[in-house]
Amino acid sequence: MEVHRCRFVDYVPSAVNALAFAPNTTRPVLACGRANGDIELWNPKHDWTLEKVIPGGKNTSVEAISEKEKQAAIKKLTKTPPRLFSAGLNAVVTEWDLTSLKPKRSVDSHGGAVWCMAANNANTVLAVGCEDGCVRLFDIADGEFTFIRSFDKQRTRILSLAWSQDDKIMVTGSANSSIYKWDVEQGRVVTRMTVERVPGEDTLVWAVKILSTGDIVSGDSLGHVKIWDGSTTTMVQSFNSHGADVLCLAVGRDGTTVFSSGVDRKCNQYRLVDQPAPKKTGKNGTTNGKTEMVNKWVLSNSRRFHSHDVRAMAMDESRNVDALVTGGVDVSMVVCSASQFTDINQRRISYVPQRPVISISKSTRLMLCRQANGIKVWRLGKSASPIQPFSDFEIGAHMDLIEPQQALLEMNFRDDRNLTSSAMSEDGHWIAVADIEEVKLFRIDENPSLPGQLIVKKQKSFSGIRGTGAHLLAFTPDNSRLVVASTDSTVVIVDISQWESKKFDVLAKFSQHRGVGGKVTASMDVDGEEQEVSGGDGHVETIISMAVSADGQWLATGDVKNRIFVFNLDTVQHHATLPTFDAPLTALHFHPSSPVLVVPTASNVFYVFNVETRLMSDWSREYSSDKTFPTKFLAFRDKIQGVAFNPARKNTLMVWGANYMCHVDLTLGVGDRNAALSVGKRKRDEMIEAEKRKLQRERRMMKYAENGVLSTPDLENGEAVVVLEKNGKKVRKVLTDDFMEKQEAEVNFQVIHKFQPLMFVDFLDDNSLVVVELPFIKILSTLPPSYYRASYGT
Repeated sequence: MEVHRCRFVDYVPSAVNALAFAPNTTRPVLACGRANGDIELWNPKHDWTLEKVIPGGKNTSVEAISEKEKQAAIKKLTKTPPRLFSAGLNAVVTEWDLTSLKPKRSVDSHGGAVWCMAANNANTVLAVGCEDGCVRLFDIADGEFTFIRSFDKQRTRILSLAWSQDDKIMVTGSANSSIYKWDVEQGRVVTRMTVERVPGEDTLVWAVKILSTGDIVSGDSLGHVKIWDGSTTTMVQSFNSHGADVLCLAVGRDGTTVFSSGVDRKCNQYRLVDQPAPKKTGKNGTTNGKTEMVNKWVLSNSRRFHSHDVRAMAMDESRNVDALVTGGVDVSMVVCSASQFTDINQRRISYVPQRPVISISKSTRLMLCRQANGIKVWRLGKSASPIQPFSDFEIGAHMDLIEPQQALLEMNFRDDRNLTSSAMSEDGHWIAVADIEEVKLFRIDENPSLPGQLIVKKQKSFSGIRGTGAHLLAFTPDNSRLVVASTDSTVVIVDISQWESKKFDVLAKFSQHRGVGGKVTASMDVDGEEQEVSGGDGHVETIISMAVSADGQWLATGDVKNRIFVFNLDTVQHHATLPTFDAPLTALHFHPSSPVLVVPTASNVFYVFNVETRLMSDWSREYSSDKTFPTKFLAFRDKIQGVAFNPARKNTLMVWGANYMCHVDLTLGVGDRNAALSVGKRKRDEMIEAEKRKLQRERRMMKYAENGVLSTPDLENGEAVVVLEKNGKKVRKVLTDDFMEKQEAEVNFQVIHKFQPLMFVDFLDDNSLVVVELPFIKILSTLPPSYYRASYGT
């Protein structure tokens, strides 16, 4: 097989600036704010699955996130979806619509850049710390978002803030070596606490927290973590446990655990323990025999997860989550157990995009990559035609290029909004891009007078979907229609075949994802029986996946609620609804030569459907289950991100995740559930076993020769004999080629870990695979130097 390993794609993920868990929700959600303004929403269930990405924009680096709910009553609270607020250096506080992923409301901070933000424990008031040294309060109760009042202004910026358990006290950390304790009702300073400072330089208090006991924890730019008595505001203990700035803190609900991290990359755990108090000596030199116990904070553990500064930290101690999440400059999020900090290995969430940012044109060998505010197009290279079959080449053999890859086009957009989706037509003449406000269409043609140069024309008459942008885009294979999954969860089919006459007609709009499916349609049932169901269930959700069949007849779309709808593009009607799976879907992909749809899920189980007959395939009906799939494949932490089909082997498919590719033959069963799936590991094991059998045969022949016994005919013919367990009995069998093929067939899921973190995998043609990699060393080359302090003797 010919593999195009593409590492020239200059995609760089953005740093993590803020992390926040949604409190008191029946379904935990983690919000991750990045330096480019994007906000990712992660579901901890199924080992961390990305649900949505709220696009950012120019100068909208997210510095603070608060994901809170209304709390009028417990029943109302559990049924109310979380509200997400973000703020940054652009002096704007924004509430986001978590379905359309658009700003719902925006309010000026009236105090310059926002450095910190937190909601009170009743989730009725949002406090914002600003550049001008003022804390401002906003009413967020009962769906409101209005300014209430300001606290007394200080002469320095507010870098951090925290609420007390009863919401009557607030603590803020400032840039003048001070921590202020505020009376929330009066908006005035009650007490001022000062930290150490270097002569001539102020100390920055980057993080403050209030424990459930009322005590205060602070972290500053000198690397100190301090514990303060909440009532007397005197310092109880101080830890010089970091070599540089402490940027973030996390505290446990019971007030006995604190985590800190920052520039030196260390993640420290502090615990409140009981220790014997020093015994008092009497006048006669005797001591009291009773031993008194006192509470004291100790540095209990320290770990290092990241290669660069850790900027954000969030913790959820609930039983179904139990996670401490950290993130920073090295663009990765790391999850570890909050209750068993040192006993359980951390989980590093892959930094590659979880949603596709690359699309290809197979016929023209073009590849498009989307950046935050632009796109770039390359033409893939060509290798010399092999003089022998690919099967005769050694694995990993390098093939010389007769035409190297070529960068053809780069487009940067002046809009302040980040791009949400992009697509390229199969003939390479159309490119569509979208953000949350509009869809743009471009015609790409070669310059007849200058071969090799392209002419790009924006179709100004293409109005797109008026008043809305798109989450997903796709062209039909015949290049005549553009499919738009709009931000209002409507699927729109646009005719682009009459572009020369500047006509772009909307052929159909499907509203199934808005909960209004129209007429009753047939649903695909897992058991093979069709059921009559309504096309919608009254709920609006974000469309996260979309696929068009190779013949252009079928369109499949899926949303966050796991609803998957199939549309017939020939009749332009809703065709069927797939069953809802327990695990969230991660992708949709059609077979290149049949109406077969593959649906991978976050549990690493994938399902195969025939959309024309509305039936699940026999293979999938028998094997698609977490009780049937190989255990080692189900244990992969990286989810299936895509599916690829080799046109030369139509009965096989390849599913891939960030760090693996898995080949599956749909004509075979699953095989041994506990077998080693890695192709390289299995070959090494087979070589070891073959070597053992060879040594055993040689020892037997030597023993026969010593005793004067003739060797068996099997051994004389050079055939190895193996002993198999069959029905509890040992059976001798000759190890022939047929036997080895049968043993190989028992392992259907064949996994390859050869490649670097994967951004995209697909087949260009028969036995021609495109693999886009994003090595971490490439990301490191774009990052600033990490913290380093030389130690004595090094």
